[in-house]
Amino acid sequence: MVYLNTGETGVFDHYVPSLLLKRWRVAETGTDKGSIFCWSKSKDSIEKVAINGIAGETDWDIGKAKGLPSDFVRKKLFAEVLESKASDIIKHINTSASLDLTFLEESTLAVFMGHQITRVPLFHDYLLRFFSIGYSNKLIDHSDFGNKEVLVRKVAHNDIGITYEQLQNGTTNTRVEGGKPQRLLLSLIIASDIGEKIYRGNLHILEIPENSTDEFVVSDNPVVFLDFERQTILRFVPWWEIGEKDFWIFMPISPKKVIFYCKGKKKDGPIEKNNDSLVQLVNFGQYLSCSDNVFSQQESALERHLKLFANELVAQNK
Repeated sequence: MVYLNTGETGVFDHYVPSLLLKRWRVAETGTDKGSIFCWSKSKDSIEKVAINGIAGETDWDIGKAKGLPSDFVRKKLFAEVLESKASDIIKHINTSASLDLTFLEESTLAVFMGHQITRVPLFHDYLLRFFSIGYSNKLIDHSDFGNKEVLVRKVAHNDIGITYEQLQNGTTNTRVEGGKPQRLLLSLIIASDIGEKIYRGNLHILEIPENSTDEFVVSDNPVVFLDFERQTILRFVPWWEIGEKDFWIFMPISPKKVIFYCKGKKKDGPIEKNNDSLVQLVNFGQYLSCSDNVFSQQESALERHLKLFANELVAQNK
Protein backbone atom coordinates (compact mmCIF):
# COMPACT_ATOMS: atom_id res chain seq x y z
CA MET A 1 0.00 0.00 0.00
CA VAL A 2 1.49 3.37 -1.02
CA TYR A 3 1.79 5.94 1.77
CA LEU A 4 -0.15 9.11 0.96
CA ASN A 5 -0.98 11.98 3.27
CA THR A 6 -3.16 14.95 2.33
CA GLY A 7 -3.04 16.27 5.92
CA GLU A 8 -6.79 16.97 5.92
CA THR A 9 -8.22 17.59 9.41
CA GLY A 10 -11.58 18.55 10.90
CA VAL A 11 -13.33 15.43 9.52
CA PHE A 12 -15.75 13.31 11.57
CA ASP A 13 -14.36 9.76 11.75
CA HIS A 14 -16.74 6.90 12.53
CA TYR A 15 -15.04 4.36 14.79
CA VAL A 16 -18.04 2.15 14.06
CA PRO A 17 -18.19 2.54 10.26
CA SER A 18 -21.35 3.93 8.71
CA LEU A 19 -21.37 0.89 6.37
CA LEU A 20 -22.33 -1.11 9.49
CA LEU A 21 -24.60 1.45 11.15
CA LYS A 22 -26.65 1.94 7.97
CA ARG A 23 -27.84 -1.67 8.25
CA TRP A 24 -29.92 -0.43 11.22
CA ARG A 25 -31.31 2.73 9.65
CA VAL A 26 -34.93 3.44 10.49
CA ALA A 27 -36.12 3.49 6.86
CA GLU A 28 -34.75 2.74 3.39
CA THR A 29 -36.28 5.88 1.88
CA GLY A 30 -37.49 9.31 2.96
CA THR A 31 -36.39 11.52 5.81
CA ASP A 32 -35.57 8.60 8.14
CA LYS A 33 -33.08 7.06 5.69
CA GLY A 34 -30.21 8.66 7.61
CA SER A 35 -31.61 8.01 11.10
CA ILE A 36 -31.18 5.34 13.76
CA PHE A 37 -32.53 4.84 17.28
CA CYS A 38 -29.94 5.33 20.01
CA TRP A 39 -29.96 4.44 23.70
CA SER A 40 -27.55 6.47 25.80
CA LYS A 41 -26.33 4.84 29.01
CA SER A 42 -25.21 8.18 30.48
CA LYS A 43 -28.54 9.89 29.75
CA ASP A 44 -30.63 6.72 30.23
CA SER A 45 -32.80 7.76 27.30
CA ILE A 46 -33.66 6.67 23.75
CA GLU A 47 -33.79 9.11 20.85
CA LYS A 48 -33.74 9.09 17.07
CA VAL A 49 -30.40 10.46 15.82
CA ALA A 50 -28.57 11.04 12.54
CA ILE A 51 -26.17 8.23 11.59
CA ASN A 52 -23.60 10.68 10.23
CA GLY A 53 -23.05 12.17 13.71
CA ILE A 54 -22.78 9.09 15.93
CA ALA A 55 -20.16 6.48 16.95
CA GLY A 56 -17.30 8.74 16.00
CA GLU A 57 -15.21 11.80 16.78
CA THR A 58 -13.61 14.54 14.74
CA ASP A 59 -10.13 13.41 13.61
CA TRP A 60 -10.37 10.14 15.58
CA ASP A 61 -8.21 8.34 12.97
CA ILE A 62 -5.70 11.18 12.51
CA GLY A 63 -2.14 10.31 13.43
CA LYS A 64 1.15 12.14 13.06
CA ALA A 65 3.91 11.73 10.47
CA LYS A 66 7.11 13.76 10.97
CA GLY A 67 5.21 16.06 13.30
CA LEU A 68 2.40 16.76 10.80
CA PRO A 69 -1.21 15.47 10.89
CA SER A 70 -1.56 12.27 8.83
CA ASP A 71 -4.84 11.05 7.31
CA PHE A 72 -3.26 7.94 5.78
CA VAL A 73 -5.07 5.60 8.20
CA ARG A 74 -8.44 7.28 7.60
CA LYS A 75 -8.27 7.55 3.82
CA LYS A 76 -6.09 4.70 2.59
CA LEU A 77 -6.29 1.96 5.19
CA PHE A 78 -9.89 2.31 6.34
CA ALA A 79 -11.95 4.09 3.67
CA GLU A 80 -10.29 2.88 0.45
CA VAL A 81 -9.10 -0.57 1.40
CA LEU A 82 -10.72 -2.19 4.39
CA GLU A 83 -14.17 -0.59 4.50
CA SER A 84 -14.88 -0.72 0.77
CA LYS A 85 -14.00 -4.44 0.62
CA ALA A 86 -15.73 -5.33 3.91
CA SER A 87 -18.90 -3.52 2.82
CA ASP A 88 -19.32 -5.85 -0.19
CA ILE A 89 -18.63 -8.95 1.91
CA ILE A 90 -21.07 -7.94 4.66
CA LYS A 91 -23.74 -7.15 2.05
CA HIS A 92 -23.17 -10.58 0.49
CA ILE A 93 -23.56 -12.40 3.85
CA ASN A 94 -26.68 -10.40 4.72
CA THR A 95 -28.39 -11.23 1.43
CA SER A 96 -27.23 -14.84 1.06
CA ALA A 97 -28.85 -17.96 2.50
CA SER A 98 -25.49 -19.76 2.70
CA LEU A 99 -21.97 -18.90 3.82
CA ASP A 100 -19.73 -19.18 0.77
CA LEU A 101 -16.77 -16.83 1.16
CA THR A 102 -13.42 -17.10 -0.59
CA PHE A 103 -10.22 -17.25 1.46
CA LEU A 104 -9.56 -13.61 0.63
CA GLU A 105 -13.08 -12.52 1.64
CA GLU A 106 -12.90 -14.39 4.91
CA SER A 107 -9.44 -13.02 5.76
CA THR A 108 -10.65 -9.48 4.93
CA LEU A 109 -13.62 -9.98 7.26
CA ALA A 110 -11.32 -11.22 10.05
CA VAL A 111 -9.05 -8.17 9.66
CA PHE A 112 -12.11 -5.85 9.61
CA MET A 113 -13.29 -7.48 12.84
CA GLY A 114 -9.82 -7.07 14.36
CA HIS A 115 -9.86 -3.34 13.62
CA GLN A 116 -13.41 -3.04 14.92
CA ILE A 117 -12.16 -4.37 18.26
CA THR A 118 -9.26 -1.92 18.56
CA ARG A 119 -10.67 1.18 16.88
CA VAL A 120 -13.27 2.07 19.51
CA PRO A 121 -12.89 4.40 22.55
CA LEU A 122 -13.28 1.58 25.09
CA PHE A 123 -10.21 -0.18 23.69
CA HIS A 124 -8.22 3.06 23.79
CA ASP A 125 -9.33 3.56 27.42
CA TYR A 126 -7.95 0.13 28.26
CA LEU A 127 -4.68 0.87 26.45
CA LEU A 128 -4.30 3.91 28.72
CA ARG A 129 -5.11 1.68 31.69
CA PHE A 130 -2.48 -0.79 30.48
CA PHE A 131 0.09 2.04 30.19
CA SER A 132 -0.81 3.26 33.71
CA ILE A 133 -0.49 -0.17 35.37
CA GLY A 134 2.75 -0.86 33.50
CA TYR A 135 4.19 2.53 34.43
CA SER A 136 3.09 2.33 38.10
CA ASN A 137 4.65 -1.12 38.47
CA LYS A 138 7.88 0.01 36.74
CA LEU A 139 7.25 -2.43 33.87
CA ILE A 140 6.97 0.38 31.32
CA ASP A 141 9.48 3.23 31.37
CA HIS A 142 8.80 6.77 30.17
CA SER A 143 11.40 6.29 27.41
CA ASP A 144 9.46 3.23 26.11
CA PHE A 145 6.74 5.50 24.70
CA GLY A 146 9.20 6.75 22.07
CA ASN A 147 10.37 3.28 21.05
CA LYS A 148 8.10 1.40 18.65
CA GLU A 149 9.84 -1.99 19.05
CA VAL A 150 9.67 -1.86 22.86
CA LEU A 151 6.01 -0.74 22.82
CA VAL A 152 5.05 -3.57 20.47
CA ARG A 153 6.84 -6.11 22.66
CA LYS A 154 5.56 -4.82 26.00
CA VAL A 155 2.02 -3.77 25.05
CA ALA A 156 0.92 -5.46 21.79
CA HIS A 157 2.52 -8.79 22.82
CA ASN A 158 2.15 -8.13 26.57
CA ASP A 159 5.59 -9.49 27.40
CA ILE A 160 5.29 -7.76 30.78
CA GLY A 161 2.46 -10.10 31.79
CA ILE A 162 -0.33 -7.72 32.81
CA THR A 163 -3.53 -9.72 33.40
CA TYR A 164 -7.16 -9.16 32.45
CA GLU A 165 -8.03 -9.05 36.15
CA GLN A 166 -5.46 -6.29 36.78
CA LEU A 167 -6.94 -4.22 33.96
CA GLN A 168 -10.46 -4.71 35.27
CA ASN A 169 -9.77 -4.09 38.94
CA GLY A 170 -6.42 -2.35 39.15
CA THR A 171 -6.14 1.13 40.57
CA THR A 172 -2.88 2.97 40.06
CA ASN A 173 -1.16 5.93 41.68
CA THR A 174 -0.28 7.27 38.25
CA ARG A 175 -2.73 7.76 35.40
CA VAL A 176 -1.12 7.99 31.97
CA GLU A 177 -3.13 10.32 29.71
CA GLY A 178 -2.93 11.17 26.02
CA GLY A 179 -0.42 9.12 24.07
CA LYS A 180 -2.60 9.24 20.96
CA PRO A 181 0.19 8.45 18.44
CA GLN A 182 1.18 5.43 20.55
CA ARG A 183 -2.46 4.31 20.94
CA LEU A 184 -3.15 4.64 17.22
CA LEU A 185 0.01 2.70 16.34
CA LEU A 186 -0.69 -0.06 18.86
CA SER A 187 -4.36 -0.36 17.92
CA LEU A 188 -3.37 -0.94 14.27
CA ILE A 189 -0.69 -3.51 15.17
CA ILE A 190 -2.94 -5.34 17.65
CA ALA A 191 -5.83 -5.32 15.12
CA SER A 192 -3.65 -6.97 12.49
CA ASP A 193 -2.50 -9.59 14.99
CA ILE A 194 -6.10 -10.25 16.15
CA GLY A 195 -7.26 -10.52 12.51
CA GLU A 196 -4.73 -13.29 11.82
CA LYS A 197 -5.80 -15.21 14.92
CA ILE A 198 -9.51 -14.84 14.15
CA TYR A 199 -8.90 -16.09 10.61
CA ARG A 200 -7.34 -19.29 12.00
CA GLY A 201 -10.65 -20.01 13.76
CA ASN A 202 -13.97 -20.90 12.16
CA LEU A 203 -16.53 -18.43 10.85
CA HIS A 204 -20.21 -18.93 11.70
CA ILE A 205 -23.43 -16.99 11.30
CA LEU A 206 -26.05 -16.56 14.02
CA GLU A 207 -29.49 -15.63 12.70
CA ILE A 208 -32.62 -14.42 14.45
CA PRO A 209 -35.00 -17.43 14.52
CA GLU A 210 -37.83 -17.12 11.98
CA ASN A 211 -40.60 -17.15 14.59
CA SER A 212 -38.84 -14.61 16.83
CA THR A 213 -39.84 -10.94 17.19
CA ASP A 214 -36.37 -10.09 18.52
CA GLU A 215 -33.62 -8.43 16.52
CA PHE A 216 -29.93 -7.70 16.93
CA VAL A 217 -28.76 -4.31 18.10
CA VAL A 218 -25.28 -2.83 17.66
CA SER A 219 -23.27 -0.68 20.08
CA ASP A 220 -20.36 1.77 19.97
CA ASN A 221 -18.19 -1.23 20.92
CA PRO A 222 -19.83 -3.86 18.72
CA VAL A 223 -17.55 -6.90 19.05
CA VAL A 224 -18.63 -9.12 21.96
CA PHE A 225 -16.46 -11.79 23.61
CA LEU A 226 -17.89 -14.84 25.30
CA ASP A 227 -15.18 -16.41 27.49
CA PHE A 228 -15.86 -20.06 28.28
CA GLU A 229 -13.05 -20.34 30.83
CA ARG A 230 -14.28 -17.39 32.89
CA GLN A 231 -17.89 -18.27 31.98
CA THR A 232 -18.81 -14.69 31.25
CA ILE A 233 -19.09 -12.02 28.59
CA LEU A 234 -15.98 -9.88 28.79
CA ARG A 235 -16.57 -6.14 28.88
CA PHE A 236 -13.19 -5.67 27.26
CA VAL A 237 -10.92 -8.02 25.31
CA PRO A 238 -7.51 -9.11 26.65
CA TRP A 239 -5.96 -9.06 23.17
CA TRP A 240 -2.98 -11.25 24.11
CA GLU A 241 -5.39 -14.10 25.04
CA ILE A 242 -7.02 -14.31 21.59
CA GLY A 243 -5.86 -17.49 19.88
CA GLU A 244 -4.82 -18.96 23.26
CA LYS A 245 -8.15 -19.23 25.09
CA ASP A 246 -11.59 -20.46 24.11
CA PHE A 247 -13.45 -17.32 23.06
CA TRP A 248 -16.50 -16.94 20.89
CA ILE A 249 -16.23 -13.56 19.16
CA PHE A 250 -19.46 -11.97 17.88
CA MET A 251 -20.12 -8.94 15.65
CA PRO A 252 -23.61 -7.92 14.47
CA ILE A 253 -23.82 -7.15 10.74
CA SER A 254 -27.59 -6.43 10.54
CA PRO A 255 -30.74 -6.66 12.69
CA LYS A 256 -31.06 -10.28 11.50
CA LYS A 257 -27.48 -11.61 11.42
CA VAL A 258 -24.33 -11.78 13.51
CA ILE A 259 -20.99 -13.21 12.39
CA PHE A 260 -19.05 -15.14 15.01
CA TYR A 261 -15.76 -16.96 15.27
CA CYS A 262 -14.81 -19.84 17.50
CA LYS A 263 -11.97 -22.34 17.54
CA GLY A 264 -14.02 -25.39 16.62
CA LYS A 265 -16.55 -26.11 13.88
CA LYS A 266 -20.16 -26.45 14.98
CA LYS A 267 -21.55 -29.90 14.16
CA ASP A 268 -24.78 -28.53 12.65
CA GLY A 269 -22.88 -26.43 10.11
CA PRO A 270 -21.80 -22.79 10.00
CA ILE A 271 -25.27 -21.22 10.23
CA GLU A 272 -27.09 -21.18 13.57
CA LYS A 273 -30.79 -20.44 13.04
CA ASN A 274 -32.66 -21.49 16.15
CA ASN A 275 -30.76 -20.39 19.20
CA ASP A 276 -32.78 -17.81 21.11
CA SER A 277 -30.50 -17.94 24.15
CA LEU A 278 -27.39 -17.14 22.09
CA VAL A 279 -29.25 -14.27 20.38
CA GLN A 280 -30.14 -12.91 23.82
CA LEU A 281 -26.54 -13.32 24.99
CA VAL A 282 -25.13 -11.37 22.02
CA ASN A 283 -27.65 -8.56 22.55
CA PHE A 284 -26.89 -8.44 26.27
CA GLY A 285 -23.21 -8.13 25.35
CA GLN A 286 -23.93 -4.99 23.30
CA TYR A 287 -25.42 -3.23 26.34
CA LEU A 288 -22.80 -4.58 28.74
CA SER A 289 -19.78 -3.69 26.60
CA CYS A 290 -20.85 -0.32 25.18
CA SER A 291 -19.03 2.89 26.05
CA ASP A 292 -22.30 4.81 26.05
CA ASN A 293 -24.56 3.99 23.07
CA VAL A 294 -26.55 1.06 21.69
CA PHE A 295 -28.23 1.49 18.30
CA SER A 296 -31.30 -0.15 16.79
CA GLN A 297 -33.68 0.05 13.84
CA GLN A 298 -36.64 -0.19 16.22
CA GLU A 299 -37.16 1.87 19.36
CA SER A 300 -39.26 -0.99 20.75
CA ALA A 301 -36.28 -3.39 20.56
CA LEU A 302 -34.19 -1.10 22.78
CA GLU A 303 -37.08 -0.71 25.25
CA ARG A 304 -37.67 -4.47 25.37
CA HIS A 305 -33.97 -5.28 25.93
CA LEU A 306 -33.53 -2.64 28.64
CA LYS A 307 -36.43 -4.20 30.57
CA LEU A 308 -35.13 -7.71 29.97
CA PHE A 309 -31.54 -6.97 31.03
CA ALA A 310 -32.28 -4.37 33.72
CA ASN A 311 -31.17 -6.44 36.74
CA GLU A 312 -28.00 -7.78 35.10
CA LEU A 313 -26.92 -4.34 33.86
CA VAL A 314 -27.42 -2.79 37.31
CA ALA A 315 -25.39 -5.61 38.90
CA GLN A 316 -22.57 -5.33 36.34
CA ASN A 317 -22.27 -1.55 36.64
CA LYS A 318 -21.99 -1.48 40.42
